[in-house]
This record gives sequence, structure tokens and C-alpha cells, in this order.
Amino acid sequence: MQISLDYFRILGVPLQADSDLINQAYEDRLLQLPHEGYSEYGITSRQNLLKVAYDVLKDEESRLEYESSLFTKESQEDIFLETSEEVTVEITNDLLVGALIILYDLGDFELVLRLATPYLEDKNNLEDLTDNKEEIDFIWQDLILTAVLAYLELAREKWQDKEYELAANYLQKSYNLLNQEDLFQPLKKEIKQDLGKLKPYEILELLTRENEIKEDREKALNLLQEILNVRGGIESQKIDDSGLNVDSFLRFIQQIRVYLTAEEQQILFENEAKRPSPAAAYLTAYACLARGFTERKPDLIIKAKNNLISLTIHQDVYLEQSICALLLGQTTEAEFSLSQSKEKDAIARIQEISANSPDLLPGLCVYTEKWLQTEVFPQFKGLRNVDSSLQAYFADEKVQNYLESISPPLISETEVLNESSPSVEVNNISQINYSASNLPISEEENIIDDNRKENQSHITNTQVVEAEEEKQTTSLLVEDELSPSEDLIGFGDFLDAEIETDSEEDTPSVAKSTPRNLSPWYKSPVFVPLIGLIISTAIAFLAVKILFKPKPEPLNIPLSEPLIQLPSPEKELIKENLQNQLTPEKASEIIAGWLNAKQEATGPNYNFIPLNQVLSQTLASVWIANGNALRRINAYRRYEHDIKIQSAEVNPQNTTEAIIKAEVWEKSQYYQNGALKPRFSYEERLLVEYSLVKEGDKWLIQEIKVL
Repeated sequence: MQISLDYFRILGVPLQADSDLINQAYEDRLLQLPHEGYSEYGITSRQNLLKVAYDVLKDEESRLEYESSLFTKESQEDIFLETSEEVTVEITNDLLVGALIILYDLGDFELVLRLATPYLEDKNNLEDLTDNKEEIDFIWQDLILTAVLAYLELAREKWQDKEYELAANYLQKSYNLLNQEDLFQPLKKEIKQDLGKLKPYEILELLTRENEIKEDREKALNLLQEILNVRGGIESQKIDDSGLNVDSFLRFIQQIRVYLTAEEQQILFENEAKRPSPAAAYLTAYACLARGFTERKPDLIIKAKNNLISLTIHQDVYLEQSICALLLGQTTEAEFSLSQSKEKDAIARIQEISANSPDLLPGLCVYTEKWLQTEVFPQFKGLRNVDSSLQAYFADEKVQNYLESISPPLISETEVLNESSPSVEVNNISQINYSASNLPISEEENIIDDNRKENQSHITNTQVVEAEEEKQTTSLLVEDELSPSEDLIGFGDFLDAEIETDSEEDTPSVAKSTPRNLSPWYKSPVFVPLIGLIISTAIAFLAVKILFKPKPEPLNIPLSEPLIQLPSPEKELIKENLQNQLTPEKASEIIAGWLNAKQEATGPNYNFIPLNQVLSQTLASVWIANGNALRRINAYRRYEHDIKIQSAEVNPQNTTEAIIKAEVWEKSQYYQNGALKPRFSYEERLLVEYSLVKEGDKWLIQEIKVL
């Protein structure tokens, strides 16, 4: 057969080589053994081909005859490198394996594969190479090894050229060859590891191509899912063949998010959240929120809110819940969730903007617009420049119709009805339209003044860098280009709080606002005092609240009367008697009555009667609404409780008020359509403060607060 080689290349010498150089080259080539794993047949085949070339070139007569057959002009200098593709040499069949090994050594990897493929595709063709049946298996293994090595070298070339998909294709072909014949296990293991290391790079390449192809994106997402499955989830400590540790993998997830659409992220992270995975649930909430706002689909915002509610036992996500409630027009719930948040910097900025308002809605609206524009939209492909105007959002007819259809607000099936996530009053919502565009630019810019130095959530200008280590392991290093100082919450904050063990300060940031029953804001236009315009859409400011804010009445206290009366010995005795009216046993009975009533109201029988025996009218209406919400979706909860009273005190200044502090252990199982839903079940121990009011001879709970 004819092979694209010549004797000079076989020995690795130039055309002008003298006899001494030819002798030395031949000896060196014999000493240079091929890759470990070749059979004696393959090694002998290579040596025999070297000897054929040496025998021709060492003899002057045979060399001249050979050179004349190659070139028309003997004066041509060192041109064999340029003409080698056109020059061939005839070899016997038994020298094919040796020729392939030499071609591999010379770097002609594609030629190796072209010559070996017919035999690899049909093993019967090997009978053309030898009549000895015993040699067939040796030839077969040598051909596979040579092809695998050629694929590996091509993969390395493509890897260096940053053509990661092609590199992965070559690696996969080499792995398939070894896997189907179960040969060369150590080499097979190395290739598998290289395939793993290459996956993150391949994913990035597929997602960042200029000419976007649907199949490329699907392939990238499938590869990412493979990595997640092997690792066991986003937060898993297990390391796959990519070599990425937990921190590097989280950075990689952050890096690729900006190349994924909101819909792609929602599908991906919803699936991951089922493991369960708090980080995936949080990212799902982000994706649903982004889609719900930009696509004007409030039902997706409800889904985002549900995911956040399920996370309250893991992390403080009340600020995000507050934003979701705001976008659903649930202003009372928005303010309540805000009151539970411990995001001190963000709350302080919201309070600053709302300084001249009776509530925190103006600041929350401004913060929401900035948060969407700065922290949420940039994390999704195609959303970076989307307008975050709340005014435009609430003016949309689809949004208005949907919000009207869920008024009064619906407590969703995934809401955790427990002490750590107290429900809010279900009422009509007031008119709002606090927009960043309606505030001075200085205030707008101040929204992102403060820096979360250790919890940056938006990673930009990131790179994947290959790190050469002792065992050539690869990790992804993401370089952060710090954005301007900001106090907006993001995924980085959630991950830091979820994975690290740093403790938070347990201090509430804002006070709970008083529930209000006002007419739905989206049904009738009102005057917008901050911008002096009449808006004919369904969005407006709380004109009544802002323009007709009641003036505080002056304190009517005579100068001769002390502000605080010092208790007399008689009053101390009265106080002691008051304390005896609310013993620890009595307090335990009250709290147990409430927990039993909650179980009745949210259980399969939806029995609301006990609520009125233990709760004030306002709080009872909240839990009646919660029970009805569960009934509408054919869901209910079962509870187990344990109570330990820490203190029970009656207010000596007002004997109809009391405070009970108790340590409550609660286990809740969530059922829907008769099936247990572990994702929305929980078990926790909380320190709870119950505010009581006395009506007649009965103590009723009017407020529940987690400490």
C-alpha cells in the first residue's frame, strides 16, 4: 500500500544528511520507544519500517535512485517538508501499524485517523494485513491505541485554540473507542477526567457564540445538567471530574447565568430546587420575578414569592418577599415583610426615601426599580436594558386584570403557615405609584451608595482560566470586576449566608405598619402629587395618605404633673397580684389553645371556630383567610408542637395587656391533593413573643412576633 511518507521523514533527517547523520538518526529512532501500551507486534512493525528507510538511505547507489524518483532536480534544498503530502512510499501490509506510529510521532494526526478508520469500522478488514489469526488481536489493539492518541493530540490542539466543543468531540471519540473494547483503563480514566474538565469551557463556548443556534444552547444546558447530577446539586460538597471545588462551581454558575434567558434559568433551577436546593429555589425566584415583571405575568411573581416563602426557614429573604408583594399590589403584606427583614443597609435607604411619608412604600418602590435594573435584569440574557418602571408595569392591562382577579390577595399553596413566616391581613390594597423617576436624581443615585464588600452578587467580566497543577487538574477562576458600591441584595448575599457560617445580627430593622382597608388602587385614577400630573391609567399615588396626612395632636400634660409615676409600695403589691393572674401554667394553656386552633383552621377540616376563642378579631381574620386559601387549592397542614414558657407578664400600666415569651418547637407537614409535599414541610424551634389583650375574662392573642 502507498503511505504519505518518505524515507527521510521516517528517519527524521534532511535531504542533505550525510551517512554519519543517517546512522546516528537510525540508532536514536530505535532507542525512542513508542507510547507505552503497544504490543511487540507494533514495536517490531515500527522497527522494520525504520530499517527499510535506513537500508535505502545508507547505501549511496540506492539513495541516489530513491532521490531521483522523488525529485526532478537534485539541487532542490530541504523541500521535503513542503512536498511531503504529495510524496508517498510503498510499504507491505505488515508495516502499516509501524507507519501509523511514525506518522503519529511526526504529528500527522488526521492522516493517522484517515488510514486507521477503515479497519476500526470493520475489524474483518484486518485479515488483509496478516494471515496469522493470532496477530489480529495485537493489530487491533495497536490500531485503537494509535487512533486514541491521535484524537487526544487533536483535542489538545483545539483546547489551546479555545475551540472547546471540537476538543470535547475528539476526546469523546477517543473515550468511546476505549470504552467499547474495554482497553487501556488508565488512559480511559485520564480521558474521562479531561472530558469533565472541559465541560465548563464547552458550556461557556456554546452559550456565548455570536451566531446563536438553538441546538447549541440545548446542548449547553444538557451538559450543565450532567454536571449538576454528578455533583448532586449546586451546594453539594461533592467534586466531579471538572475539578471545580464548591466555591469555584458557584462562581461558574454565576458566570454563566448572564448568558441564560430567564425562561432557561427558571426551567433549570426549578428542577434543581426539587433536590431540595435552597440556592436553586432562590435562583428560581429570581427567574420567575424577572419573567413576571418583563412579560407582565403576575402569576410568575406569585411563583417567585412562593419559592421565597419556602426559604424563610433557611435565610432572611423578607425583602425579596416584600418586593413580590408590592408587584402583586399587596401593600399591607409588602410592609409586613419589610418589617421582618434584617437587611439593615437596604432598609435604612428605604426609610430615608420614605422620610416624609406615613409608610415605607415610596422608598420600597424606588428600591424595587433600582434593584430590578441593577441586580435582577443583568443576570438574564436580553434583559439588561429592559425598563424597570413600576408605573409602566401597573399600567399594563394584563397586570391590572390579573391583580383584580386575585383581589383579595390569595395566600398560595406553598406559603409556610408558621411562626417564622406570619401571614398578613388579606385586605384590599391601596393606591401606589412611587417611582424612581418621581424622586430627585440624588436620591435615586443614593440607592446604591453603600457597599456589601464581602457579598457582591453581580459578577462581571469573568473569565475561565486553566490552572496548571501538579496533577494537571483544572479549576475555573472568576475574576471579579467590582461594580460601584451598592447595598442592593443579590444571589451572592444568599449564597454567602447559605454556605458560610457567619452569624447575623438579630435586630429588626423597621416596625410593623398598621393594616389599612382601602379601595383597590388599580380601579380608579387619582391625582399624583409628586409629579403634578393626572394619570389616566390604573396607577396612582396614595394621594389621600400624602395630601391628607393627619397632624399629630400636641401632648396635653401639665408641667406640674410628672411624665412617669414612680410606683409606690402599694402599687408594687398590685403588680405582684397582676403577675399572679397570668401564671406560666395559664400562659402555656393560652399558647397551646392557639396552636390547636391553628391546626384546626389549616387542617383538612378547615375548622375556623376555635380561632375566635384564642385570637383577636383582626388576627383571626388573617388565619381564616389562610385556611380558605388552602381549601381553594385542596391543601392542608398537620402539626406537632412542644411549648416551653419563658415569661408571662401583665402590663402594670394597663392590666388588659400582657406579653408571653415562649420557646416553640413546631413540625409541619404539607399535603396537597392528599399527597405529602416534603418540600413545603418543615421542622424548627423558635423563640416567639405573643402580645395579648384581655376581653372580659379571656386573654386573646393580638400579635405574634418571632424574636
